[in-house]
Amino acid sequence: MAGKSIRHFFTNVICGLVYSKHGRKKLRVLLNSPLMEYIRFIRADTGLCFPRMRTFVGYQARSLIISADNRWIYKFPLRRDNYRQLARREQRIVRALRPFSPIDIPDVELIENKGMLVRKYEFIRGVTLRGGPRDVIMANLDVLAAQVARFLYDVACADPDEIRDLKPEPDAAPGYMRGWCQGDVCDNFMIDLKTMRVIAFIDWEDACFCDFSYMFNCEKRTPAREFMNAVHIEYDKIWHMRDKQ
Repeated sequence: MAGKSIRHFFTNVICGLVYSKHGRKKLRVLLNSPLMEYIRFIRADTGLCFPRMRTFVGYQARSLIISADNRWIYKFPLRRDNYRQLARREQRIVRALRPFSPIDIPDVELIENKGMLVRKYEFIRGVTLRGGPRDVIMANLDVLAAQVARFLYDVACADPDEIRDLKPEPDAAPGYMRGWCQGDVCDNFMIDLKTMRVIAFIDWEDACFCDFSYMFNCEKRTPAREFMNAVHIEYDKIWHMRDKQ
């Protein structure tokens, strides 16, 4: 216990020297994680002696994410007691919805490692909405919005029996802006900048069957708000077309 306290003390001292809030958070996670153990695990799983690795901190520091050789992503849980339940839930949702999605939803592989359940994903080459060049994204807003709107509609309308028990009410039916939803669409789709094609939707941990109209209520005027406004317009077109059929 004393050793752990000393470790946290030195971690706080070192992190206090880092100006960036994001940098402090990432450094704290790295210093408090058995990083070498994770690297040995990745080497053994990939069969590569020296894979190129990059580290990231997941949303709200809930996980340490390590990419290996630009081919795989490994997610190691942090701070969440129910991470096993969440990992298995994510895998079930992803595998149930993949056949209905017009855009790739990467599969989730679960691997046991010394009492820890590690998630493994295929590495997706591309950029996010916020990570791409703003001028390019804004110039292609309608093209991207149409793809995301179709994705939202098709996935929301899907109602696979395999995950019926995960709905708040098993008999709840899909409807206008209601159904299965990824949870944070704006930050979790990957774009191929050469073709302006949305190539994948990632991070399904918080996916649920719900009213997802909340995603269109961005208060500040940002590229994200403009994008979601464009998605709203395209989604309504698809919905009204359905009514005419």
